[in-house]
Order: sequence, then C-alpha cells, then structure tokens
Amino acid sequence: MTTGLETEAPPTAGLKADSPEPVPILFVGGTGRSGTHVVSKILGNHSSYRKVPNEARFHTDPGGYPDVLAGRTGPELFIYRLRHHWWRNFEARRFTFRGIHRYVPKARLDAASKSFLRRFGTEPEAALRQLFFDLLWPLATEWSKSGLIEQSCDTVAEAGTLGELFPEARFVHVVRDGRDVAASRVGQARWLAYPRTMDQGLEWWEGRIRRIDSGVRAVGADRVHAVSLDDLVSDDGRRRTYSELRRFAGLPAERDMLDYFKGRVKVRNAHTERWRDAVPAHRQAEVDERYERILEGLERDGVHGAALLRRTRERSAR
Repeated sequence: MTTGLETEAPPTAGLKADSPEPVPILFVGGTGRSGTHVVSKILGNHSSYRKVPNEARFHTDPGGYPDVLAGRTGPELFIYRLRHHWWRNFEARRFTFRGIHRYVPKARLDAASKSFLRRFGTEPEAALRQLFFDLLWPLATEWSKSGLIEQSCDTVAEAGTLGELFPEARFVHVVRDGRDVAASRVGQARWLAYPRTMDQGLEWWEGRIRRIDSGVRAVGADRVHAVSLDDLVSDDGRRRTYSELRRFAGLPAERDMLDYFKGRVKVRNAHTERWRDAVPAHRQAEVDERYERILEGLERDGVHGAALLRRTRERSAR
C-alpha cells in the first residue's frame, strides 16, 4: 500500500496564473449551502481532475492549518485532532461517520503524521504543505490525474494561509442568493442550533461572506474566481458562467464535463427561491428588505461576489 510520502508536490507545481494548462490544485469554497458541491462536481467530471470525495477540513477548520501557523494550536494537538477527528468522527445529526478515513488509509495517515512532526520544528510551512500532499495527492496519482479539487467550505475564507502554502493553487468562490442560503442553513440546523431563524440566518450568511472577502483580499483577487449557483442554472447566464469557470481552471472543453453540467445542473436541483417556502407570506417583504440592506452594504464595501448577488437579486425581482 502506498503512503504517498514520496510525493513532494504535484507535477505541475508552480503553474503561472495565465497558463492554459489545468490548475494542479483548485480549492472550492463558499458560505456553506451555497453550491460548492455542485461546482466541484462539475469540475470533477473533467479528465484532468480528481475530486476529493468529501470535505477534508483539517487545513481550514479551527485548530487546523491557520491556527497551527499562528501558534494558536501546537503541532502535537493538531495531529491528535487529525487522527481522532478529521480522520473519522461520528456525526450524530446524520447518524453516520464522517472524515477522510474513506480515502486515506490508516497506514498513510500514520506515516504522514510522523513525517509532519519530525519536520514541523524547523520547517513549519513545508511540513504543512507536505502533509496535505502525503494525505490527498495519492487520490490524483492513483487515477493518473494532473489536478486535485478540494471543496471544504472555508477554503476561500482561509485563502490567505492556503495561498502561501500552495502558490500553484487557485480558488473558486461559490455564491448563492443569501436568502436561499439562510433558509437552507436554518433548515439544516433544524432550529436546534444557531441560526434558528431567518433573521439569524441572514446575519450568519453576511458574516460568512465578509470573512470570505477577507480571505480574497489576503490572497489576491486574481487567484479567485466568483461563480454564482443562480447564474449556473439561469437561462440568461448559464453557458457563459460555465465557460468562464472552465477557462479559469485552465480546462479545455470535454464532453463528459459538459454533459454533466447540462444534465444535472438545473433550476429544479438548485432549489432557487426556496426561502419563500420557508418564510410565511406576511413576513416575506420584511425579509426581502433586510436582505436588500445587507446587499447594499456588501456592494458599498466592495465585497467579493456582491455584483453576482445583485444580478441574482434583480433577476428574482422581475
């Protein structure tokens, strides 16, 4: 069984931003409930890419890479969490086990963890970078792929850290109408945890998208592409949005990728305007007004993706 420890970096590391070749690492992120899974699956149907099956999270979550580099979490505690939480943990809400155990064998995890701890004291950045490749890059090499897609939601929010560790990477920021995101998040929480109401949901969404904007500013907007889930399923923006996404990733056109997009990415699957089903009719105008105020603030502050959100807002008002 291969451990992947011989893989220092992807074979196309150091790719320049204007290269026509596929980007070796694509991080796809968003606020959560914004369509990151959909976008990563579109890209993952290209022959150049292997998509990481689920969110790896150890490089973005609290206690992960950003906290380790900042000294808020020690390397030993980080590895403990990697081995006992991010590798496999039980999610009571879904009554299932989550984690990278599905595609990272225990032997690979053990070897990568030991290598990381040996190296971290003298080369912390290199140790973190190597750990990522030791754990995940075998997914690409096993299928003879030249690139990897990882879709943890906070990848763009933590782009400042990830961009330094992975200079060859680019980032896709997936946005979706904030009202739909808020309604979906509240429904997901089942009123048992924050956010419990639409007002709290919009507050949660705004905080997340502003945090993402900070990540974009840290890494540089030239390395981040904003794509709207609503545009991907809209009659007037669908093909253009798809083509722009493909070009940003440096991908030539391929039938499998296009067929997946045309066959699976549709309005009925995107649940557009779902917020109206979650909000009583007598409160919809109030929610809409609050969303408009938030959106105006995002536009005023030049927040990343605000122009796409405005376009969706205007389309829904027709």
